[in-house]
Amino acid sequence: MFRFKIPTRSYKLKNNCARKIAYTAIVLFVNTIGLNAQDRPHTPLIKLDTVFKDLKNQLQKATTSKNTKAIVNAHLDLAHFYEHLGIENEAIKNYHSALELHDHLDTTTVYIGNKIGAIHLSLKQYKNALQYVNKSLNIANQIQFKKGKATSYALLGSVAEKNSDYTLALQHQEQSLALFKTLQDSTGLAITYENIGSIYEDLEHFENALIYFNKANKYTNHVPNNNKINIINNIGDAHRKQGNPKAALPYTQLALQMAKSTNNTHQIEAALKDIALIYADLNDYKTAFNYMIAFKDLNASESQYKNAELVSILQILYEVEEREAEVKLLNKQHELNQVRQRIILLSSTFVILILAGWFLYFRKRKKQEVKIQDYKNQLLQSNLEKKTNEEAALQREIEFKISALTNYSLHLSHKNKMISDISRTLANIKDRNTTLIKSKLETLIKEIDLDISQEEEWTGFISFFEQIHPNFFHTLKTIVTKELSPSELRLCMLLRLNLSSKDIASILRITPDSVRIARYRLRKKLPIDSKEDLQLFILNL
Repeated sequence: MFRFKIPTRSYKLKNNCARKIAYTAIVLFVNTIGLNAQDRPHTPLIKLDTVFKDLKNQLQKATTSKNTKAIVNAHLDLAHFYEHLGIENEAIKNYHSALELHDHLDTTTVYIGNKIGAIHLSLKQYKNALQYVNKSLNIANQIQFKKGKATSYALLGSVAEKNSDYTLALQHQEQSLALFKTLQDSTGLAITYENIGSIYEDLEHFENALIYFNKANKYTNHVPNNNKINIINNIGDAHRKQGNPKAALPYTQLALQMAKSTNNTHQIEAALKDIALIYADLNDYKTAFNYMIAFKDLNASESQYKNAELVSILQILYEVEEREAEVKLLNKQHELNQVRQRIILLSSTFVILILAGWFLYFRKRKKQEVKIQDYKNQLLQSNLEKKTNEEAALQREIEFKISALTNYSLHLSHKNKMISDISRTLANIKDRNTTLIKSKLETLIKEIDLDISQEEEWTGFISFFEQIHPNFFHTLKTIVTKELSPSELRLCMLLRLNLSSKDIASILRITPDSVRIARYRLRKKLPIDSKEDLQLFILNL
């Protein structure tokens, strides 16, 4: 069974270029995204409706003629059609229909069971996959169907690998390999050798993996291009993981060339990604970055295309089904008209009564539907108004809290300024009084200074701030390069309130120059560009 996996990457920082390699590792980590595209070419949409209609007509004719074998073949053709389009649930549905009608055990039964198991495996439904594949294996043993057995063992090996049971996975793949050897099936041998190499790759036995990938490559003359490209790419990947990127590069470049020649977007993405990793291992970070950007751009455009393609496919299938439904409806209506004509010949009065009964029924039904729709609209409008009112109330509450917090900060600034002025005034007049007054004034100055330094108001201020901006401090601590001091946290909090340097100096009871120095030291601890405004950066957190 063909599989594609993106292995986990690891890097070692060298002392002389640690910063560059760390940057590259981060870029690769951010851009390591799953390749969700299926291993199939783009579906031509031009004649898709014609093909689907022909398949449905084929099933309809077989059903009408009550030819069980033809019905089974028609369901299989539809299953293949849906599977090719990536609509797995419909594919499984048609395989099941074929399996239910095929009432004797033969190679077709084994084939259908393996196909259903393979789809469940691709959907990561391993329990269901095991159920169907084991049934197929038992039947294949009974009827001595070697190719069916080989396919079943290969699927069981893939399921075991997905469950991380690598010993069992190797055992099943070896059983599959032995059967394909006796059958001299080059395609089966290539895929099985690749599966074994993949297991060793999971075990990080890259030398053994490379041996089996090379064996698989010897049998690629008759395998599909997609499998051939994947095998060559796996050889390059195994070389790279062995620490030999120079040997890996030609294979991966060849895989990229073959993928481009066959317009296999999935394999182009895989090759671009692996080439980027190879150049990173070769310390050519510029080239690695360019390939990674090319991979990311292609992956984004391909995802967009796949989504649009899936929508188009579903739309076409829906339109075909709708047209079929319309034809069936017309046929039913035609039959109904014939019945009505016969009834008219028997009794015109009876026809009038029937028509009147239908008219009243549909009229009543229409009225009920209108009432139900009106009720739904009223309910929807009520919910909408309720949500609108809740949002408006929440917005008013937020605006009130922000206003209160700003007023609180200005009050704190005004209080500190007032107390500072009183302290300076008392300090200026202390030398003009007697010794007793001087002593009391000094005591008063100390008490005022002590009151300014109290943290109670700051505690309440921070609590109020966190109600308005609950995630601010958490976000700030996750992005800083060095731990911030309490005074720097307060500075960040005041900047987030969009206060001026003058107001900040008054609240923190420092000079504007001290605020400027504090802002400069804070910038050094934040991941901010030298040209970017500090206050704007804080406001956007």
